[in-house]
Amino acid sequence: MAEVSAVRQSPVLARVGQLFERRRERGVTLAAAVAGIAAVVIGTLPTLPAVWTDRCTVVVLALSVFFALEFLGRLMTAERRLGYLLSFYGCIDLAVALVVPFALLVGLLPAEERLLAMVWILKVVRYTPAFGLIGRVLRNEGQSLLSVGAAFGILLLLTATGEYLLERSAQPDAFGSIPEALWWAIVTQTTTGYGDVYPRTVAGRFLAGVVMIGGIGLFALWAGVLANGFARELRRQEFLRSWDLVARLPMFSRLGASTIAEVAHLLKVEEVPSGVRIVTEGQAGDSMFFIADGEVEVRTKRGPVSLGEGEFFGEVALLSGRPRNASVVAVRRCRLLRLDVADFRNLAVSNPELLAVIEQHSATHQPG
Repeated sequence: MAEVSAVRQSPVLARVGQLFERRRERGVTLAAAVAGIAAVVIGTLPTLPAVWTDRCTVVVLALSVFFALEFLGRLMTAERRLGYLLSFYGCIDLAVALVVPFALLVGLLPAEERLLAMVWILKVVRYTPAFGLIGRVLRNEGQSLLSVGAAFGILLLLTATGEYLLERSAQPDAFGSIPEALWWAIVTQTTTGYGDVYPRTVAGRFLAGVVMIGGIGLFALWAGVLANGFARELRRQEFLRSWDLVARLPMFSRLGASTIAEVAHLLKVEEVPSGVRIVTEGQAGDSMFFIADGEVEVRTKRGPVSLGEGEFFGEVALLSGRPRNASVVAVRRCRLLRLDVADFRNLAVSNPELLAVIEQHSATHQPG
């Protein structure tokens, strides 16, 4: 038990685990996985000089040590080690850590050893946020996708059966059984059209045309389900992001949850780099901005005015209907919440107390 305790409290492994939990070290892990995959791909070139092939092997071996240390660090610092090992990400880390040592243990050649390292692409999946988005969309739209998939499978089987009945006499080699006709059905229903197998009878060709049109409709339905799912998930993420930023602003913090939700739906998050002009004097005012993070400079005729987190600008043009009376430039990188003029008017009607705060602030503080 003393030995187990000593390993559990190992400061080196604990430090490794803490490092890899940080975002920067996750970026290093992702870069290492990409470098390893590149070494695997380059190592398959038949014209590559032997010295470069050996270097690819060295890169793969070095990165395998890196991933093994990463896995041990995560395992030693996990609150529930068995839970980590049985988790999806734990299985990915284990596979990435063991694949090259396994290849060396069974005595595979360097070429096969490098090829097995393609498992490292799972690290790219783990640390790329886009794949998480895809996973959520697939989970959310799973029932709809399965319904379309079931329709696809039913149509596929019916098509193969029909073509078997119509073409088995004319082409016994290609359509001699339903399993053999399934290849043609898949190629035709997906509108790939390899041309290696095709019907020769009039009835068979008519069925093929119907199948192609039906395949286009099914794939369009599949694409529509996925597109709708992605749009819904992106709107949800944007709403949560806006909600968090709105709730942090002092003028919104006292509002109820329903009002914050209404405001969050209307505001658009914008990232503005330092030095960028946000509004220009003399232009028509079509929106106002709340500063969630960063600093801007309002350049007025009386001199520059600095605005920071929690403040807003651009409301004067919306309230008066006149052109902008000042220019605004980002002093530091800013995260802004933009409210368009149409949404501003709707918000003013539904939340007069919020409009009163904006009008009072505009009268006593800043131009826009």
